[in-house]
Amino acid sequence: MADKNSGSDRTEKWTVALTVVSLMAGGIVFAGVVDRWSGSDSGELTASSVGTTQSTEETQAEENSEYTYVTPTVVYPTSIPGCTSVESPGDGLSSISYWSTGAQTYDDPRFPWFSAPKATVMSEAVQRSLPAVAEIEFASPERSLNFGPLHVPSESSELPEGFSLEEMADTTASATLVRDGKAGALDIRVTSHTGPVPPCIAGSLVERRTLADGSVVDAQDTWSETNGVRTLSRSALLYGADKTFIQASATDAVYAGSPGVEISGMVPLTVEELIALVSLPQLRITAPVPPGTSPIQPGCQGSTLDPSGRKLDRGTVDELGRALQSGWRAAPPGMPVLEPALGRLVLAESDTTTACQDLVARSGGNESDLTISITSGQPLPKAPNKYDPSYDGHPKSVVTAEDGAVIVRDERHYSVMPMGNGEGTREATSEQSRSVTLTQPNGTRVSVRSSAASPNMPMTYEQLEFLATIDGLEIR
Repeated sequence: MADKNSGSDRTEKWTVALTVVSLMAGGIVFAGVVDRWSGSDSGELTASSVGTTQSTEETQAEENSEYTYVTPTVVYPTSIPGCTSVESPGDGLSSISYWSTGAQTYDDPRFPWFSAPKATVMSEAVQRSLPAVAEIEFASPERSLNFGPLHVPSESSELPEGFSLEEMADTTASATLVRDGKAGALDIRVTSHTGPVPPCIAGSLVERRTLADGSVVDAQDTWSETNGVRTLSRSALLYGADKTFIQASATDAVYAGSPGVEISGMVPLTVEELIALVSLPQLRITAPVPPGTSPIQPGCQGSTLDPSGRKLDRGTVDELGRALQSGWRAAPPGMPVLEPALGRLVLAESDTTTACQDLVARSGGNESDLTISITSGQPLPKAPNKYDPSYDGHPKSVVTAEDGAVIVRDERHYSVMPMGNGEGTREATSEQSRSVTLTQPNGTRVSVRSSAASPNMPMTYEQLEFLATIDGLEIR
């Protein structure tokens, strides 16, 4: 690594524009910070130099006066390939922060360009476009480059200045990629843009390309250092002639769980590969969806309160899925029809120790939701003392089988108030759930839960126990 104070590798204060979009509890969090390079050669950002910005970095700075964040020096005047002119980064500091509750759906009539089948087309196109040397790390569907529901701010939300509702309604896909044995992150955002293509600004891009249809792609290849730890990043942004906006960002930093991230030193995609990715025609908001395209496979939450088992690999999850499929073929008469097909297990969201699947069970005119999850490393449940004043009636029963497995049955009734805008009369819905949980002596736990809104009924204990006791559902 070159000396930070030498030549073009000198560092300066806070970089171009930092934009953060994340989801929290059904809401959208948006924050942006722009510091136009001050020309200082200190190469350091401290808490006192940030002022009142609301970024994650600032929060850390307030807790640690030695916090520093540095980026490459911007050279100006300069030329950038593909740019007819280059503007100065300017000076001064501005910031915005934004939070809004809002819908997360695949089908919003206000944005007809997106749907669940459209998400399938987009996801498959991105996955196929990756170079063979960059493998998607096995993870939940949410972390496997599958485009999720459209994030749409509520109509009552006050949008950030300069942003329209169309530009805030977006879908994202992310994954950890492994290349040459090293991991890196890839994140993609697709939405629409209503304004003109921005000018070329020194430091914000290393190249601009104009595609055959008039679309513009900006590429960036840069780095930043936080408290002396350098992170590499590359990105490509497409301003489509059809008003599509696509942002693909790759970095050598991957989430490693608490307390932070791991830096591999390998950005998993080159600038050329990122440009090719955002140029995919299937990602355009105007791209048609082939008739008969299936909706994207949903993820699932699982039901493990204390993930303490081993991380599951693709082979183990597939083996458990095959066991479910085989056992279901021997199901007794009277079992409901399950959709989608039982056995399409995936890793649970935010829990790599659990395989799960969400389904719908239909029998005659009755319909209920069904969730099955399988995890390892779980302790054997103990039967509650029903004479203890703290016993609230749950679980309903705890039985130990001859082989030492423990079967827990439970049932709950509750009311659900539908979401609304506060206008008109809203009535609570009565719902009921039943569950059977089987924990084996080796720590494998199979949880099967069925829930239904009145007048529908959940599956019976006998039906749930059949699923929980299917042979082969063991994690060794």
